[in-house]
Amino acid sequence: MENLGLDAVSETTRKPTSAPSDSSPRRLELLAPAGDFAVLQAALDAGADAVYFGLNVLNARRRARNFDQSEFAQAVQTTHEHGAKAYLTLNIDLTERELGQAARLLKLAQDSGVDAVLVRDPALLAMKPEFPRLDFHFSTQTCMASSADVAAAGRLGATRVVLARELSLGEITKASTVPDVETEVFVQGALCFSVSGRCMMSSWAGGRSGNRGTCTSTCRVPWSVDGGAAGTPMSMKDLALIHRLDDLRAAGVAALKIEGRMKTADWVAQAVRLYRRALAREDVADLAAQVEALGAYTGRQLTWGYLDGECDDLTGAAGRERRGASGDREAEAMEEWDSEREPATESGRAAYELDIDVEPQGIVCRCQYLGETTQWTMPKTIVHRAHKAVAIGNLLDFLSVQEVQGCELARGSTNQPDFLMPPRKVNELTNRIALALQHRQKVQQRLRRMEVPEGVRAIFDSGARHPSNRTALGQPPNRVRLAADAVGGFVSAVQPDSRIVEGLIVEGLTAERVKEMRSLCRRIPLIAALPPVFFEADLDAIRDLLRVCQRTGVTVEVNSWGGWLLAKAAGARMEGGPLLPVLNSLAARVLGNAGLQSVTLSVEADRRQLENATDRCPTPCSLVVYGRPPLMITRVALPDDFDGKLMVDRRDTRVIPHRENGLWVLRPEEPFDLRDVRNDRIHVRHLVVDLVGAADPAEEWLDSRRNRDPFRFNYDRTLA
Repeated sequence: MENLGLDAVSETTRKPTSAPSDSSPRRLELLAPAGDFAVLQAALDAGADAVYFGLNVLNARRRARNFDQSEFAQAVQTTHEHGAKAYLTLNIDLTERELGQAARLLKLAQDSGVDAVLVRDPALLAMKPEFPRLDFHFSTQTCMASSADVAAAGRLGATRVVLARELSLGEITKASTVPDVETEVFVQGALCFSVSGRCMMSSWAGGRSGNRGTCTSTCRVPWSVDGGAAGTPMSMKDLALIHRLDDLRAAGVAALKIEGRMKTADWVAQAVRLYRRALAREDVADLAAQVEALGAYTGRQLTWGYLDGECDDLTGAAGRERRGASGDREAEAMEEWDSEREPATESGRAAYELDIDVEPQGIVCRCQYLGETTQWTMPKTIVHRAHKAVAIGNLLDFLSVQEVQGCELARGSTNQPDFLMPPRKVNELTNRIALALQHRQKVQQRLRRMEVPEGVRAIFDSGARHPSNRTALGQPPNRVRLAADAVGGFVSAVQPDSRIVEGLIVEGLTAERVKEMRSLCRRIPLIAALPPVFFEADLDAIRDLLRVCQRTGVTVEVNSWGGWLLAKAAGARMEGGPLLPVLNSLAARVLGNAGLQSVTLSVEADRRQLENATDRCPTPCSLVVYGRPPLMITRVALPDDFDGKLMVDRRDTRVIPHRENGLWVLRPEEPFDLRDVRNDRIHVRHLVVDLVGAADPAEEWLDSRRNRDPFRFNYDRTLA
């Protein structure tokens, strides 16, 4: 299969989407979340035009109940019986081992009559031609922040995009002018502090990635700044645009989306009814007053600031009390590892049993699920802060009302209910439970697998490692990443250094500085990194930079789909950066066929995922082996005095915010470091040392501050 579907979306051959006539008002689709059957029915009864839901795997809300394979066809049928559309969420980064599962889910979706699939991973674009009855919608996880992003999505075959929540009305209007691509906007529900698809904070703190559907909402917890308590400066207010629907209609938006696949049936029904009435042009003031009750569910204030281009006063209290009274230390300890989970209800699904026994050799855990018992032993850990610790008995009580991996605890036992565990160990234990359940679920799914279409099998069978990927992890790094202002001092301090042979990647470049950077880099190849997030007002400057790069032969690193399209239009030589991450070889192939000369592996990946992805990676690839990655990129205006100050949460996650290219970026205080890791199963073209955020980049490059016990990000743990 040539071009993997990327050649089937030219403007001359794509069919236009349906549009209302000029003589009638634009009909806005009202789109509701459905975390389970009860919520689905409530949304449909309340008048939703469409619903979106996920299966119990491979979606960005894996802590929601979701639907299993046996329920899925009925859910779609029920939706269609109500005259509504059904959209499946498949909007996460996919690992190599999940590609087959993703293909089967697409087949299940097509066979069940799903109307569209929300996607993030480029690998799914390769499979699209094999599922002609499915429309593809680009999820908000793809960071659709400008008309360039929307146009790129159209070129790649999407019929709709979910716009970034951070856009102003003017930016939404401009994005909605792109021909043949519908726009969908969130109008009610939770907001993320970081631009969607650009957050790795939860992954950094504990291996649970929002880009994989397991975010732990680290932004909601209290933080200190420069040693002083700062409250919850990253806990966003909830979005409410019920009084602005006419503005959105005039902007050209096609669909209004209510957030909340972890919300209750009552909440979703109330939200749909209120927005249905607003679309019928009932009294806006009265409806705006009633919508306050939706915010009361989470205990957060409501905002519409982004729509008016306002980026301050968007954060506030973390939300309602979850367990215990204010000041309850046990509730606080639980909150450290459990974040904003919604109440559980009866589901009638297969449940698991759990035994946690304290033995001389350690804490012995046995998890029984679907006829299989998984056992492991955890070492005992000294508890230094008893008021933060969690008793095993309390943990089992909590698990009895909180699902893990979509499963309920049928029976829990322990021989020492008062034995205390630190929150980190509780987190580790629940992760192990989730992995055990997930493994068994996958086994069951394999028993029910349907045939993968022949065309998809051919795609899977055609991969082979690119010959340039021959540098093993553990060999000397051959690329460096720097901020533009650090280049001069760095090059002067380290030259001559024969290790930097594959290029110097520079962030923050403008068209006016390309000549200066080329001179500073001397014989080192210069790569100009485009920003991972840019908005409509930034497009002219991006185009200017690309024209200069094309004219001078400077390679461009693209970190967004909009950046890809603009670079392609400029005729510039392109590479894929870390914010266009690759977690599987098929994604690498799609990006290669799209014109990228190399790709960058996800910095979130664990050891096994890196081994699997690089084993068959058909495109030259880069691996970042050292650095302080951007854990959050936000449009929210933090207080000016936060700039450069250390922020710490109760789990000792330590980050430093800075302004970068007009946005706030939060990077970790200390870097992760894989330079001393040797793994001959991981072969790449480039090993990259990222020195953005370093106080003294040259000193860190020369290893004078090498940490003997480095943090390895997710390399030694499992990326969930």
